[in-house]
Amino acid sequence: MELMMIRHALPSAPGDSANPGDPGLADEGRRQAELVALRLAEMGPWDGLYCSPQARALETAAPIANQLGLDLVIRDGLAEFDWGKANYIHFEDLAKPGNDVMAKFAREDFSDYGTTAAEIRADAIAAAEEIIAGHPGGRVIAVTHAAVINGFVGGFLGARKLVFHHPNYTGMTLVQASRRGHREVVCLNESAHLRLLQTATVNGE
Repeated sequence: MELMMIRHALPSAPGDSANPGDPGLADEGRRQAELVALRLAEMGPWDGLYCSPQARALETAAPIANQLGLDLVIRDGLAEFDWGKANYIHFEDLAKPGNDVMAKFAREDFSDYGTTAAEIRADAIAAAEEIIAGHPGGRVIAVTHAAVINGFVGGFLGARKLVFHHPNYTGMTLVQASRRGHREVVCLNESAHLRLLQTATVNGE
């Protein structure tokens, strides 16, 4: 079977959201979600659509569900480690120089969120494998988060660190999974669809 894992689109900054702990998408993020939905439609057909319960993932999945005509199935296991925590921090703020939280993440210290890198990876693997088991021979999509993608893919690739790459917003990672347990990456963080958005922005469209 094939499992397409999609990172959510660009979220709003917490200060711009009615729910700072669980922000939805920024305007650019909504455009990203529309573009990845069109790309997935070109790659169809698909047999199922799963999603994290967090707002930024749900709003990314909505145009995908509309384009593909699929019902959206929410799986808590696809949530990011910050789910339900009040201390959500926008990634662009995390990446600013001198950010202590980012320094902790670089050390894979997730203690502020009550978890560990090993637990994040184990949860990601369990969630992905449950979806795989439910669709033998099928093709399904999971809209999720960076740590979940890293956790699952890094697990079968043997990555030493949890975060071994940084998925783009709406980056697509396709995994082939055999009934015998073999897992293979077909593409990692493929995001050519975002070039359409970049071109439109440059051209003022």
